Amino acid sequence: MRSRSTAVAASTNPITTAVHSALLALALVGVAAAASACAPAAAKTTNAADSAIPVVAQPISLSARGWSATASGIVQANASVDVAFQVPGKVVTIGPDEGQSVRAGQPIASLDPTEYRLAVEQAGAQSDRAAHDRDRNQPLLASGGIAPAEMEHLEIGARQSAAAADLAKKHLADTKLEAPIPGIVSRRVVEVGATVAAGQTVYTIVALDPVRVRVGVPEADVGHITEGATATVRIPALDTSFAGRVSLIGVAADPATRSYAVEISVPNPARKLRAGMVAEATISTREATSAMMVPAPAVVHDGGISGTTIVYVVDRDAARVHARRVTTSAARGDSLEITSGVAAGDQIVVAGQQRLRDGARVQQVDSNVQRNAKGGR
Repeated sequence: MRSRSTAVAASTNPITTAVHSALLALALVGVAAAASACAPAAAKTTNAADSAIPVVAQPISLSARGWSATASGIVQANASVDVAFQVPGKVVTIGPDEGQSVRAGQPIASLDPTEYRLAVEQAGAQSDRAAHDRDRNQPLLASGGIAPAEMEHLEIGARQSAAAADLAKKHLADTKLEAPIPGIVSRRVVEVGATVAAGQTVYTIVALDPVRVRVGVPEADVGHITEGATATVRIPALDTSFAGRVSLIGVAADPATRSYAVEISVPNPARKLRAGMVAEATISTREATSAMMVPAPAVVHDGGISGTTIVYVVDRDAARVHARRVTTSAARGDSLEITSGVAAGDQIVVAGQQRLRDGARVQQVDSNVQRNAKGGR
């Protein structure tokens, strides 16, 4: 019983209570101190996030350049001819195969001429007899031994027989098929032994020197183009460019695309260009026009699926930048032409834009300072 009283007395000792109170107070002070230490760190982080980013900026200016327009199209043969016999028959010889060159007038196929040769002999005999009858009765017309109507009938018969003989000779000549143009055989559809009808295609020959590149030009650009204007045609499949000149400008817009057909004649002596290839043509004229040219590094790709291109425009009053979507055109050296999204006089970031975001604070520095800063890192 005594020991229990002693234990109770010890638990309620004032000194023990004071120690516990002191420890609690120290803990509270520590928490307060930690909170006070975190507050400056957070403020420091906030200040660092909103600190000005050094950049180099320059205004967009207009520069004069020669007018040009780029359009896509297809390479076409300068001429394409389906070659056929003008008479029916059985093929007995066949010449060049697909992909081979032919010259104008070169024999390329022939039919069995037997039937047509016999027809020539028959028509010739009839023509000779009709001419003989006419000549034999001609002296009788003056003496009244033959009526004028009968003599006229003999004359007509002789002419008809002569025409039939000439037609038979032509049919015989038509059993030989010749290339009508110089070019390349793009298709051969018959073989020896086949029977063909008159007009049935035997060969297709294409002329590939020069070739025609047909592109569609928007209404806004077609007025700048004239026949004879220079053009550069790039073939992505060959990764090569070729020089040409505008040979035709369409006079009616395509109802679906509202573009005008423009044809460019391109020399093709090596026959590297083939019909059907996709082409990108840039047509240039001597006409001067103004363009907004900016350094290529100033244009940033946002990395999204849409592939948007942006530039950062400096708001000098607020010392901040704003992202602007822009449309670019052809590159010229280390510069890009911007066709929309900004205006001449806008101050854009040309160096230091890698760390920027829309609305970021910036500090404009001299380009030499920016280079020195990069070199010191």
